[in-house]
Amino acid sequence: MSAGNNWNGIVKQWDQFWFKPRGPEHVSCVRIAIGILVTIQFLQYTFSAADWYGENGWFNRDAARFFIGDGVEGTGSIFRWSILFSYPGLATAIAIVGVIASASMVFGIGSRVSPFLAWIALGTFMHRAPFLTLVYEPWLSAMLAYLIIEPGRPKWTIYPGVSSGEPRLSANLAIQLMRCHVLLWVVFSLGSMLAEPVWWNGEAAWMLMKSGNGWIHIPSLSDSDESWKILGQILTHSVIGLQILVLVCLIVPNCRWLGRWPMVLFASSILLLLGDWMYAALVLATSLAVWPFFLSYLKEKNES
Repeated sequence: MSAGNNWNGIVKQWDQFWFKPRGPEHVSCVRIAIGILVTIQFLQYTFSAADWYGENGWFNRDAARFFIGDGVEGTGSIFRWSILFSYPGLATAIAIVGVIASASMVFGIGSRVSPFLAWIALGTFMHRAPFLTLVYEPWLSAMLAYLIIEPGRPKWTIYPGVSSGEPRLSANLAIQLMRCHVLLWVVFSLGSMLAEPVWWNGEAAWMLMKSGNGWIHIPSLSDSDESWKILGQILTHSVIGLQILVLVCLIVPNCRWLGRWPMVLFASSILLLLGDWMYAALVLATSLAVWPFFLSYLKEKNES
């Protein structure tokens, strides 16, 4: 086969990957899961925003400007603009807008407007206090941005005048961006762990069990507890192995179907070692872009 034919084949596959129309049901499945998580996030903001971001809050305007390096060259503070710097009293109101927008996503109301409003509201809080941003929030923000491209609108939602399930380019583009994000997240997660010696020698999980907030939290552990150290080594290397397996399944199309189970186990390890259920839930929610567990159910509802 000539080099020209090879190149044409690569270009065709690239076009198929990004620009082949796809039905909206798949992205709708992700939208519902992400909408639930974002709603929970904004409900948390609703009850705590004034205490943290208010005029006299624990992380008030002056403290926030100091920590983002306001006025200091090279800190990038000009890119961390938030309306809450000028109007801190709006924190609770913006959180309520976020609740309404994200809840609308769950029920298919508002098309692209709902994820856009939720994305703006989430960014408002993240830029106001980047040091308070939780580990999963940037990922949550990225998923909202992808859902602005295509939120998915199957017939079974309550949104009036909803479009049919006809394939469209925007649905495929949104899903493929999500899949690429999942792939890059696994790469960076694995790379950051392998950069630390404790993930090589097996001590990481043991240290997290001893000092972390996970479901397995045993502060009384000591270096003499050999059985627990062995368990910690097994868990440590299992976490690394699960991510490698997920990565292989993401890269090799014929193995992709297998990847959902190690991803579920990896999300479980987040609960066991970190206790961060929102982070674990986001891992599973974004995994729906690659492994749509409930897509067949949604299609049945759409057809009925």
